[in-house]
Amino acid sequence: MIPQEDLTVNQLLDEMKSSQEMLSILQEALILRAELRQITEMQYDMLIELAKEGIEFLSHSHRGDIIGHEWISKRNELIERAQLLVQDAPL
Repeated sequence: MIPQEDLTVNQLLDEMKSSQEMLSILQEALILRAELRQITEMQYDMLIELAKEGIEFLSHSHRGDIIGHEWISKRNELIERAQLLVQDAPL
């Protein structure tokens, strides 16, 4: 690389333009990474809440309980929410 003091004005401008382009690419990558992190944290929070609800729901079930329509509806709702979270999860 040519020492900074030996560069022409046009060469300096070209280097500045190149540096600015690289900074713009980095900025876009950082913004994307922050957005993805926010989405991931939101999905994680939803998954934790779902797990807590599932534990609460199942902790009230005991051997010999009669499984009624309400129980099945709640189970189906929990399963559906879990499936949606898993489908949205990155691989």
